[in-house]
Amino acid sequence: MIYSKSAMAAVAGVLAVAALGSTSQDELTKRLQPRETEQAVVSKLAEIQNAAQALDADKVFSFVLENDQGALVQNGRLFLTRQEALESTKQGFQSLKKVDYKFTQQRVTLLSSTIALAIGEGTASATTADGKELTRPFAQSVVFVLTNGEWKVFHAHRSSLPAR
Repeated sequence: MIYSKSAMAAVAGVLAVAALGSTSQDELTKRLQPRETEQAVVSKLAEIQNAAQALDADKVFSFVLENDQGALVQNGRLFLTRQEALESTKQGFQSLKKVDYKFTQQRVTLLSSTIALAIGEGTASATTADGKELTRPFAQSVVFVLTNGEWKVFHAHRSSLPAR
């Protein structure tokens, strides 16, 4: 089956991004242990996933920092700015009725007290506006930075295998 590029871009390109309160970054860093920090990042990923599954691109990108140095790489396509990635995602969501993400594994590595790398893989299932259903495996990596007490996506990279 052949599906539109925008539909596949939406399926392949979203998630990718757990509010941690209003304490200062220094207080938060001192208070949280590595395990708690990892859990906060996983929680943020779940918030992003929920927004993506609701097909709410604006909510998904509310978790993404302004970035004009390479905000998103999706199936070999580089979106340099947050705005460019947001517009592509909105366009892709327009051709979908439903999307669901199931992770088979997720891992978080703390690179510093304010930078985390989340990697994962799983399957994305979608129903297009015209009723077609598709499921594809995907892999992703997301770089988070702690900014003003909140974990935000600095860069995300997602890829999926083509339909067979």
